[in-house]
Amino acid sequence: MAKKIKIIVESPEQNVVIPAIPLSAAAAILKVVLWGSQYVPAQSRDESVQLLLDNRDAILELVQTSVWELKACEPFRLVEVESGPNRVLIDILG
Repeated sequence: MAKKIKIIVESPEQNVVIPAIPLSAAAAILKVVLWGSQYVPAQSRDESVQLLLDNRDAILELVQTSVWELKACEPFRLVEVESGPNRVLIDILG
């Protein structure tokens, strides 16, 4: 059963490795980020911030449903993207 998510971003300038964290913790972090986005001053909000604010409940519902679905799966690679020398990996771990 899948329990954790691990994210790796590799580029010539810098590599970023986010250690494996529980899926529920990742969902909670996203919830806090979305909750905090409401405090971005109106004059500083760009289109993407406003889109997040307008759809916050739907995003959180999708994330929670995804976490439930992922927990029923065996570990697997969710995303592998290469663009030139850059690479992004997102793994769902057991």
